[in-house]
Amino acid sequence: NEQLSGVQACRGHGLDGGVEVEADSSFSEEEDGMSELFSIPSDTAVMYATSPGYGAFMHPLGSVLIQTLCDLLEKEGGPDLEITRLLTRLNYQVAYNFESRGKLLGGKKQMPCFVTRFTREVFPFMDSQTTAAEDLSLTFAATKLIDEPRRSRKSSIS
Repeated sequence: NEQLSGVQACRGHGLDGGVEVEADSSFSEEEDGMSELFSIPSDTAVMYATSPGYGAFMHPLGSVLIQTLCDLLEKEGGPDLEITRLLTRLNYQVAYNFESRGKLLGGKKQMPCFVTRFTREVFPFMDSQTTAAEDLSLTFAATKLIDEPRRSRKSSIS
């Protein structure tokens, strides 16, 4: 029984200004991320609204991540995608098509990420008439930091 979980929450206080990317043969990974991987059970995928260390944006009309996921699922072919392809497209859409607006947070980006421990291809949103029924549990969590004082927030993302 496969499980897909989503986390719409900040994973730190950093704001991502985005970068211009050019081909570069040197690559170094800052953290190994192994403890995160081993804490996720097999046959489970976790989708995060943002990369570790960064804040996630919310819009008065909803989450950038969730709205983009819904848009992808409504497009032709979206529901028929294998989950890692769907989540990769989700990452691309949010990373390249979203940019915050406003005086304080203008120009900031959001980069979702996901970790999968699936042992086979999973097609969770495919019409059950076109494929064998998949047993997939979908969970989505949205959390707020409660250990910090509340600050008034201004709408800055459109």
